[in-house]
Amino acid sequence: MPAGHWELAKGKDLLKEYDVWPISVPAFILSTEKKENPMSKTALLEIGVEELPSTSVQDALIQLKEKAEELFNSFRLDYERIATFGSSRRLILQVENLSSQQREKIEKEIGPPKVVVFNEKGELTPKGKDYLKAKGIELKDLGIERLEKGEYVYIKRETPGRLTKELLPIIFPQLIKSLRFSKSMRWGEGNFYFGRPIRYLLALFGEEMIKFKVAGITSDRKTTGHHYLSPSVFSIKNPQEYPRALRKKWVIIDPAKRKELILKQIRKIISSLEKEGHQAEIVEEEELLREVVYLTEYPTLFLGEFDHHFLSLPSPILRACLRDYQKHFSVRDKNGPLPYFVGVREGNRKYLKEVVEGNQRVLNARLADAKFFFEEDKKVPLHKRVPSLKEVVVQKKLGSYYDKTMRLVKLGSRLSSYFGENEEVKKRVERAAYLCKADIVTQVVREFPALQGIMGREYALHSGENPRVAQAIFEHKLPRFNTDELPQTTEGAILSLADKIDTLTGSFWAGFIPSGSEDPWGLRREAQGVVEIILKREWKIPLSYLIKESLKLYGEKGEEEEIDVKLREFFRTRIVNILKEKGIGADQIKAVLKVGFDDIDDVVKRAEALHTLSLRKEFKEEVIAIVRLMNILKQAEQWRIKIPEEVKEELLMEKEEKDLCFLWKEIEIETKKLLNKQKYTEAYQKLSLLKGPIHNFFEKVLVMSEDEKLRINRLSLLNKIKNLFTRIADFTELQVK
Repeated sequence: MPAGHWELAKGKDLLKEYDVWPISVPAFILSTEKKENPMSKTALLEIGVEELPSTSVQDALIQLKEKAEELFNSFRLDYERIATFGSSRRLILQVENLSSQQREKIEKEIGPPKVVVFNEKGELTPKGKDYLKAKGIELKDLGIERLEKGEYVYIKRETPGRLTKELLPIIFPQLIKSLRFSKSMRWGEGNFYFGRPIRYLLALFGEEMIKFKVAGITSDRKTTGHHYLSPSVFSIKNPQEYPRALRKKWVIIDPAKRKELILKQIRKIISSLEKEGHQAEIVEEEELLREVVYLTEYPTLFLGEFDHHFLSLPSPILRACLRDYQKHFSVRDKNGPLPYFVGVREGNRKYLKEVVEGNQRVLNARLADAKFFFEEDKKVPLHKRVPSLKEVVVQKKLGSYYDKTMRLVKLGSRLSSYFGENEEVKKRVERAAYLCKADIVTQVVREFPALQGIMGREYALHSGENPRVAQAIFEHKLPRFNTDELPQTTEGAILSLADKIDTLTGSFWAGFIPSGSEDPWGLRREAQGVVEIILKREWKIPLSYLIKESLKLYGEKGEEEEIDVKLREFFRTRIVNILKEKGIGADQIKAVLKVGFDDIDDVVKRAEALHTLSLRKEFKEEVIAIVRLMNILKQAEQWRIKIPEEVKEELLMEKEEKDLCFLWKEIEIETKKLLNKQKYTEAYQKLSLLKGPIHNFFEKVLVMSEDEKLRINRLSLLNKIKNLFTRIADFTELQVK
């Protein structure tokens, strides 16, 4: 395996650690070396479930940690660290050094002015005595606080904290009920939903068992070992013994340790192949690695081999047979696939030889089927399959895949023209759009849906299509997941954009709008793909244009405006996420979005420029000047003052307003050129020259003059300057320090 790929944690040799069965090395560390505060203990919650989809576990553990932090903080409970662990069979929360009692709650209730309650000698006035009586308090409960309007009395109310062991029966059920899954289940007679049925609950605070009930399950101090190596139920005395007790029952509860163990074993297997003369390496499949990490609790890897003649199959089919059906890793060298695979067994090494032989038999049978399907598919040219798409329904209201194909041909053509592409590119986009869904009706894609687009490219090349058309067919599905590659060809990028915007517009038009964590159509991923492609290509194309052109192809009228609003807001969330990933502050994001986000490429450039500019030491004073200018214009808007476009220089009376106008006119043309070129940092630096003149203007000039002509002309000058700044952001949204 090349250096830098799937790197392992340095330190102990985990293979040696885990070669002793059962192992004796901690699966995760509870603070055993550091003594706990005598007034604090470790809390432990385990949610035992029927097997969750492995793809749901990581998100559930992230939620569990975040929700726990929110709840413990809201309950005023101090702790040292919150961590989560688990697998598809258990979700685990560990709260280290959790205080044994809530912090006391201290509140201030502001009362009347001090002079009402106390006289000059500091004695209670008659009204002060009435105030104490009415509030049911004593003199010692009062304090004095200086506010903007003077000194006021306040009542200091102290609420003692409750014991943690009394609060955990409230917190733990809330925490469990707060978890959300893309697909949830309801079981039994209740109305409780969870990713899979809950089978048991373990809850401890130190050595005390925390009792509560969720979904008909009463918590206890009992857990279970590995589901078939050691399925017995046993009790846990305290959180410190929990990981060791489970370890003896063949369960490694820390996903990070399981991942390290898997990678170490992969390295050992690859090393054995290298000794046999193969320059082998594993085919890295991050999603598969994550899946087996959460699917297993005690992973044991093995090397298997399949019949060599199956190497004639396209490598995507080989990988799909291995990955999608068997959860195996593919092996290759510099020339391509090798007839080996690395499998993951949930369990120890006992009967491993039989496990390997069984997996080889099943895999060879799968590959034989795939080879038959592939040979049969090649007998029909790809373009002759397109009419068959009429029989494949996307959704009743959205029609068939043939209907979608015809929309993509038209939308792809329009986008090609919008981007100014030549006729050759346009024809290739149209051809790729016509063919891109045809592989859905092939036998290989029916068997392996994840190969849609990939097999389309294979069949297109076999049918003699233009290689760029074939590549666009493959790329129209990109990106398929968060870290996936983006389309490299112009044709592929245009078709991918068309496909995703058609899916989004059609779904919103048909009423399939994601809510909460549910997104069965993967629309968030599609919207993310649209944003990433536009940014990668630096395309200046309004979202409103994309939505409008796509909606035209659905025929029905009347809902366009509502769908446009909902879709734009949906995209807004995706843009916010991308800006957050770039380290842009929340106030800066709000400021740039406030003045528009129709042009995705533009809003990101503005946000990045604003973030860079905010690091300048002069920025605070500049923003104060800009905000002062914008606020008075907002006041004028509230008063419904109509501000003319033209600034009349003959109405400029004061030196300061003349100076401001002169500098504005001097920099306006060059600033607009920079703004039009999206050179926002340079444009702002020009505009920042106005800081001093703006401050001087407000110090010496009365904007809201009684003379209407002077008032309107001054507002007009300020409005001209504001319009330049708001090409970048709404600076009133910034929180400068």
